[in-house]
This record gives sequence, structure tokens and C-alpha cells, in this order.
Amino acid sequence: MNIAKKVYCRIFQGAFHLALPVMPYREPVCLDSLAKLPNLMTEKGIKSVLLVTDEFLSSTDGFKTLEKSLKEKGINCAVYSKTCPNPIVHNVEDAREIYVKEKCEALIAYGGGSPMDCAKGVGARIAYPNKPMSKLKGLLKVLKKYLSSLLSPQQQEQEAR
Repeated sequence: MNIAKKVYCRIFQGAFHLALPVMPYREPVCLDSLAKLPNLMTEKGIKSVLLVTDEFLSSTDGFKTLEKSLKEKGINCAVYSKTCPNPIVHNVEDAREIYVKEKCEALIAYGGGSPMDCAKGVGARIAYPNKPMSKLKGLLKVLKKYLSSLLSPQQQEQEAR
């Protein structure tokens, strides 16, 4: 790597390191078990979720247990299981259609990188419904808290703390 590119990369990294404390990040909630996820959804007042996964994982016992436990808590569970490796825009748009049609309030990515990437794409399209995926790619393009608009005013106030 040439010296100019190295210097540019170090400056870029340094700028992000300085900006990180003021970025609008939320502290993630870490769960040590999938069994706790339905309770978290209930606490947040979420009544409908979209589970994003792939065909193989949707047939596993763990997935079926998660789906069953969400339904037992009264949470409607829509499933998008057609995520392909390295998801394409078509996957994101299909999952987004299900999200909108089922009036979902949250996304759960079940699986590895591909379901997670697909769910992040769906979240970005929900946050910015009038922008195509091509306009949402890149650094710091999606800053809106897309789930906040789906929470009650009291829950939004709690999320802001």
C-alpha cells in the first residue's frame, strides 16, 4: 500500500474514533438465550415481528421453538425465509413487502451474515421508504432510528435515555 493511502486511512480511522462518542448509537441489549427474546418484545410493546432467515435455518428446531415462543406471548410472527447468500435487493424488497403487509413492528434476523444483512436492508428501507437501496449504501447513510417511530411516546422517551 502506498504511503498516501496509508496516511488517508489512518486519518479516516482517527476521525471516526473521535466522532464515535457523539454518534447516535444505542446500547445493545444482550440476551444470553433466545428464550428471553419474547419477553423483550413484550416489554417493548411489540405485537408483530418479521423473522428474516434462510430456508435451511427456518426448518431447524431452534427456529421453530423461537417462532412458537413468540406466538405463545401473543406476538404475530411473519417469516421471510428466502434469503440467499449475499442477499440481493430483490430479497430486501420481498421481505419489506411482508413487513408492511403484516404490519410488523420489529425485525429479528435469525442466522448468520446473510439474514442479518437482509434484515439491515429491510430496516433501512423502512426508515427511508422513498429511497431505493442504491441510495442507501455507503457510510452513515441510515441514521434514523427506524424502530423509534413504532414505539409509544413513553417507550420512545425510555429509548432516548
